[in-house]
Amino acid sequence: MDVALEHISKRYLHKTVLEDLSLVFKGGMIHALLGENGAGKSTTASVLSGALEADSGTIFIDGKAVRFFSPRDALRSGIVCVRQRPLIADGISVWENILLGTEYGAAGKTLKKGEIFSRAELLKSKWAPHLNFRALAAHIGGDERFYTALISALIREPRMLILDEPSALLDREQRISLYANIRELADKGMNVIVITHIMQEVSRYTDTVTVLQKGKSAEHYERSALYVPKTKSDVVPLHTVRAERSGDCISFEHIGVRPKKRPALFDVSFTAKSGGITLIEGLPESGLGTLENVVTGMESARTEGLCRIKTGERSLCIDLKSGKWTPYFLRTEAKLRTAIIPSDRTFRASNPGLSIEQLLCAMYGKKSADEYATRLIKKAKVSIRPDEKASALSGGMLQRLILAREFENDPNLIIACEPLQGLDGKAAERTQKLLSDFAQRGAVVIVLSSSEFPTSLCTAHYVLEGGDLRKMREAA
Repeated sequence: MDVALEHISKRYLHKTVLEDLSLVFKGGMIHALLGENGAGKSTTASVLSGALEADSGTIFIDGKAVRFFSPRDALRSGIVCVRQRPLIADGISVWENILLGTEYGAAGKTLKKGEIFSRAELLKSKWAPHLNFRALAAHIGGDERFYTALISALIREPRMLILDEPSALLDREQRISLYANIRELADKGMNVIVITHIMQEVSRYTDTVTVLQKGKSAEHYERSALYVPKTKSDVVPLHTVRAERSGDCISFEHIGVRPKKRPALFDVSFTAKSGGITLIEGLPESGLGTLENVVTGMESARTEGLCRIKTGERSLCIDLKSGKWTPYFLRTEAKLRTAIIPSDRTFRASNPGLSIEQLLCAMYGKKSADEYATRLIKKAKVSIRPDEKASALSGGMLQRLILAREFENDPNLIIACEPLQGLDGKAAERTQKLLSDFAQRGAVVIVLSSSEFPTSLCTAHYVLEGGDLRKMREAA
């Protein structure tokens, strides 16, 4: 199935997100859709999948003009989109989430429950053998949420599959398997669009490349091998420069926690010192999410262990069993200027129903909130107004605003969980430099990451595997 967009435009009151965009996606191929945050990638996917209606222009399928008013209209034409962080109902099981809406197949077919189940089992064995259909959705990791949505989409047997950052929460082996399976789909004739910021995936796994810039097609390559990302002359080379350490540090000692439905941690200990970045690498199934909850004070399960904070002014020792270690304590009672960047930016660091001003001024108690929000928007280089909703932001734009909010008060303790998630290359480099600069000025910087954070910037490096923490390197 060949799909074309001709002269597509999408405008909001104060901004244009797509402008006279024309693209062609041929069937039986994997197409990479690239661009910086806010370039229009997610909006293009939304228009193609019926989640948004274009203000002007036409969609053609095999040369025939079509019009979508809803995702179900797009599904009838065989188009389905899987988001990086799909909306999953936490109160029901994985299997019940898969069932939601799958009675409507592509091309208007109606599917019976037995047919859905047999297809789901086959897809599970091929794409996600580890996925537990009986698990409550609230207790599964980001990778499992993605696979839940993907299986639900593939059950419908679409002819075009749009994947928005599909490998962002997957480990290396999962990524290899994912793209091998995607290649099989394309070889059988499916039209696949992949939105990604990972350049290695573009060169290894896709057939064509289209680069969007400010809502327009800036570059197109019929062979992905021909695409070479442009380097910016204003990007500052990154390297580790150690600061004159003030002696500040934060230590977690003998952390032990066994959540009922999430990976456990076993006797985990580490120290993060001022003047450098401490990196902890791991995967959700290794307990990285649980460690994030503990370090940021958001773990609800009973937690053993101690946290020690040493600064030039005082020393603190907190028994984690006491329940005192909370985000409020970190931001106020600990007398630290703490920045917390959660991995779940959509609901833990923000909420789609908040206005941009509310999102940015959550910890700002002074007057002139509108001026404050406007200043942070400019600093983050995001095109949006303070009164617009957070739901209007792309993932990368939201991450940039969260970073601007958290870094505004010159923090001396930074807990950054997946800080590069959803950022394009230039924004990722800026964020890496910011974290390095804060460390060099004497801040304690802790980075929790499942992939892609450069170890060359870090003075201490740990790996979390199976709930156990292993030290890889620490600076002298």
